[in-house]
Amino acid sequence: MTAKRQKGFSGMNLESVGTVVDAAIKPTAKATGRPKLNPYAEEKKLTIRIPEDLHKKLRHASVDLNKPMVEITVDALIDYLEKLEVLK
Repeated sequence: MTAKRQKGFSGMNLESVGTVVDAAIKPTAKATGRPKLNPYAEEKKLTIRIPEDLHKKLRHASVDLNKPMVEITVDALIDYLEKLEVLK
């Protein structure tokens, strides 16, 4: 003899469904996003395209110096522009 199939959710405990799903999907602490690790994070933004080999060197320097690539790049630009001012 086969059991009769019941339609719906009559045999299930549905009291914790909303809270369990909400806890799994929505963490209780607010995610802060990507942390701003460099001192220039709140300044103006400039996007440039650089050759692949230069990017690779910059990435290696970032790892070696334990500094973000942005910080290394901005420091290099500041030094370059200061040298131009001295030459004038």
